This record gives sequence, structure tokens and C-alpha cells, in this order.
Amino acid sequence: MKVLSSPQNSFVLKAVLSTVALISFGLGQAAIAQTAQPADSAPDGSSAGPEATMPAQDIHQLVNFLDSDDSDAPSNITVNPPGGFPNVNSVVNFSGSFIGPDGAGGTKSFPFTMMGNDPLSGHTSSIPTKIVAVDLILLNQDGSVAANVPVGSFLPLLLASPNFNRADYTVGHVQYADAVQRAEFFNHMKDNWHTNLEPVSVVEHVTVTVPFTVNVRINRVVQPARTWFTRTATDGSTVVFMLQAFFNQQFSNIGVNAINAGDWTTDAMNIEFFPNTFLFNPSATPLVTRGSCCVLGFHTFFSDSTVTPEPVWVSAYASWTSPGTFTNDEIQDILPLSHEISESFNDPFLNNITPVWQFPGEPGVCQGNLETGDPVEVTADPAFPVTLKVPKAPGTKGDGDSRFVFHPQTEALVQWFTQTAPSDAFQGAFSYPGVNVLTGPALPCQ
Repeated sequence: MKVLSSPQNSFVLKAVLSTVALISFGLGQAAIAQTAQPADSAPDGSSAGPEATMPAQDIHQLVNFLDSDDSDAPSNITVNPPGGFPNVNSVVNFSGSFIGPDGAGGTKSFPFTMMGNDPLSGHTSSIPTKIVAVDLILLNQDGSVAANVPVGSFLPLLLASPNFNRADYTVGHVQYADAVQRAEFFNHMKDNWHTNLEPVSVVEHVTVTVPFTVNVRINRVVQPARTWFTRTATDGSTVVFMLQAFFNQQFSNIGVNAINAGDWTTDAMNIEFFPNTFLFNPSATPLVTRGSCCVLGFHTFFSDSTVTPEPVWVSAYASWTSPGTFTNDEIQDILPLSHEISESFNDPFLNNITPVWQFPGEPGVCQGNLETGDPVEVTADPAFPVTLKVPKAPGTKGDGDSRFVFHPQTEALVQWFTQTAPSDAFQGAFSYPGVNVLTGPALPCQ
């Protein structure tokens, strides 16, 4: 996702790795995040540009977030012979490289590692998907319950979404992230090459109690900060804006508990799924207003550096997004999760460096990693609507299924990051499935 700062992160599979980039309509560099402009923008505004958020973590050395200061063409892409990332026990993966500008007038090779089997070998990789569903209880200042925010009503739609079910695209009748990968490697794959998220299961259903305030270190001073704010979406759902330092602490605890319980596994895509929960930073008046907002999701990983080969649990957070939450009404339902899943496919270990590129239409706002959702999140039309049959809601009249229009996000293809044209992706595309979102390669950072 788009990063709202430019930290010097180290892409290494060790304790406290590079910062996770967040789904932002704004993300961080090592762990990836996505951000967006809320419909009820706070007086102190929303962030613009890259923002660091959730670091990848060793399960034995978790970060104390509350005490962390929060201030048709020849191809230049090569797929390596079969073989996964060395000395790591994790999801099935393959490696390759592309040629891109080196920033000094020349070119060099940029290696990458992605989820799935070697495209040239063909076959289907099935990656189990382990979901932890999270309910929220928001507390008043006196400790009484202000609101219960359950996730359960969104789970049937999540499980019926194109993230986990097949639909028709120009590259086949496939799952959404698989469609993006097939477009990228259309001229480097056997036709039977697929990377699927299956089987999919909700392995835990947990509740997080959110206090009204917590003590956080801000500008080197420990001080109380408001932990949550709410508003109501157009469908009547409660939307929660949560202090990111508090959220990161909960994300870490839930992830480690799921790992220790055996519910998250190294061969899986591991997800924490929340109900309309978006993250903000402290403001100048942290007890009164929220600061820069909003992170919609991120992908990262947990690891255990005490074991060889090193276990790595690829993981992500995303929230269901009700209509009317953000000013861009294309940011709905599964857009955050589709963003994070595709970025996990393309950069599972947060080590895929690219030539430094500029966000479309935002000179001087730049990143240098293979975060495929970030370039699109700042565009006017990030979503690619997909209509699928879904189960009828309980109490709904009539028999059979209904239909739902999902809003997964278009992704930038690896060809966009090479900063060269033409593209050797499917039909010369630079983005997919919305091929008209990015019509040329990335521009170098100005």
C-alpha cells in the first residue's frame, strides 16, 4: 500500500523487519498498508504520501507499539529455475528478476520473490487461507460499554467474494489475485498455472476491548491519547477509527496467539478481518481529535529467528468497508482486502525492491518497492466491480441466492514498475483488471 513516509527500511527476514506498508490510500515500506480520505475528514486533515506502520515481527520479540514514538515486445522479466526463497519455511514461492533503471542513467537487475509455483512449470498452487474474525467492544471513559461492533454480518459476503471465488476475467475463470498474476506472467507461464487461496476457513473468532484512552509515547513524552472515534456509514453500520499504536499491539497479540494455537500456519495466507475499522495517528490534541487518517489495511509477516529454516507466517489485516465511509465511493466492501492479498502475492517477504517510482499525479511522492496496490489507490477509479452470487441474508424473502457487486482493487503489474515500455503483460497492460487505470509505465521519482 501507499506509504505515508519514507523510512530507510531493511528488507530482511529477521526480528523486527522493515516497516509494513499499509493499505493507505497510503502505506509503509516494509509492511504494506493502504489509506484513504474519510468521508468525515477531521479538522487536522488526512495524510498524503507514504506512511510507515506495522513492522514485521519476530514472535519472541514483539514491538511495544504504545511505547514507540509515532511522529508484444521483448521482455526484461526473467523467471528463475524452480526453487523457493532459501532458508525460510513459508508459503510456496518462486523467484525472478527484471531490468530497470538504476537511478544513475544506467540499468540493473531487480530480483523479486512471489507467492505461488514457478509460472513456467505450470500447475496449481493451493494456499490455505486462515481468517481470524474480530469483534470490537468500545468503552466509555468510565469503563462502561459505548458500542458493540460485531464482524459476523460481514463474514458471509467476505467468504463469497472474488478474493476466494472464481469469476470471469479476460485471462480466465479464476480468483481475483490469480487473475492479476496470470496477466503479469501471461507470456511467461503455462496455461494451467494458477495460484489459489483455498481452502478458506475462519479459524478463530475473537473480541478486542478498546479503552477510551491509552498512554502513548508522542514526541518522546508519554501522554494519554483518545483510542477510538466512530461515525455511521450510509448502510447504518458503525465505522470505527482506531489509534494505530493500540491497533498494532492488538494485531500482534492476536497473530501470536493464533500461531501458538496452531491456527495460523506457515504455508497459509493468514488474515485478521475487522468490521469497518480504520487507523489514525495521534494529533496535536490527542485527547480531542484524531490525527492523520486513514489506514485501511496492511500486509506483513511474523517470523521465528530461533529456528532454522526460519518459519515465516505471511499475514495481513483488512476491514470490511461499508458504503459512504470514504469520499471516494469506489472504496467499499473488499477493496482493502483485495489490495493486501495481491500485494502479499507479489511481495510476501517484503524484500522486492524496485526502481524508485512516483505515485500517479503526485510528483515527489515516491516509493521503491513492488507494492502493486499503492499506485492505483490514489487514482479516481481504483475499483474493478465484480458481481457474484451470494447467500441471502437471514430473514430475506424468496429462495435461492442473491447477487452482490464487489469492489476489488485494480493492481499495478510488475511491468509498470520496470519503468519501460511496451509491456509484455497480457495485451500490453500495465494494470489489471482495469487496464485503463495505468496506461503507461511508472515515472521515476522527481
